[in-house]
Amino acid sequence: MKQIVLKRSVRRILFLTAFGLVVGVPMLVRVLARDVPLKIKAGAIAFICLWFGLTLFAFYRTKRSLKKVEELERLISVIGDEISFSTPVKAEVGYFYANGRWSSSGKSRSYHVFRNFVKESEGTLSSLKFENRPFLLAIAQDGEGEVRLPGIKILNETLRGVLILYAKPSYKFSFPVESLGVSHGEDFAEARIEEIENGFRVSVSANLSKAKRAKVELISREKRDVKELIGDTKNIGVFEKEFLNEPLVIVGHHDQISPLEILKAGKFGRIISGHGKFILRLALDVPFRPDIKEEIEFEVIPREEITSWGL
Repeated sequence: MKQIVLKRSVRRILFLTAFGLVVGVPMLVRVLARDVPLKIKAGAIAFICLWFGLTLFAFYRTKRSLKKVEELERLISVIGDEISFSTPVKAEVGYFYANGRWSSSGKSRSYHVFRNFVKESEGTLSSLKFENRPFLLAIAQDGEGEVRLPGIKILNETLRGVLILYAKPSYKFSFPVESLGVSHGEDFAEARIEEIENGFRVSVSANLSKAKRAKVELISREKRDVKELIGDTKNIGVFEKEFLNEPLVIVGHHDQISPLEILKAGKFGRIISGHGKFILRLALDVPFRPDIKEEIEFEVIPREEITSWGL
């Protein structure tokens, strides 16, 4: 079992606070010493106070969230596919959804996260058993992507807002065809698909003259920019894609969990795994033009129970 505990460091916030003081205070002193309109002086004071206040508030919230996560760590123990609590907790049971994306403004980039926990039920729990429920981890190398994970949200006052999320591997792959092919002029490639434990195997045979290679890619249907190269070849190749093959547990505060944080803490590099609909692409890499490609959409459901999001 892989366990991830998300503990955002407060060092960055402290650095921003110190940077604001080191840069802002001398600027404020110079502005106040000069003969400038009162409005400019008031604006400078307001800006410095706002910067200092916001960074202190962010530090307080992050520190408080970190303490809650650490306290929950002391209350849980993982045995097999079940988490036990040394003291029963009141919690909401449901699904956590998060979307992360980067936006650019001039030379700077900002990471934005939309997150939501959807409650299905509520009660007092002494343990949490991992069920074969649908989950999705589709995160690109830069942290863009989405996660959908079952779990619980703690309601106890001292632990309020802390989540325990999990993913239990159990897959049944449904491909609409057994093979797909792509051609361009004299170049041709064919891929045959077969299911293996926790994944699938793609056997590629190619006959190329102008194309540099034939490649197989897995793409998340919801976020088409989240994709993974399964393998490439100039003639013959056999490539396997294995989804998450061990249970995953994530502990963290609701306000701190994001695709990027999961990617970094889990050291995944990038990840596409779970249930729902995905795209498998066979493409010819032809010089000086877009890839020549053929795609199929396939579905993955939990093996022991047929459950879906209605996709």
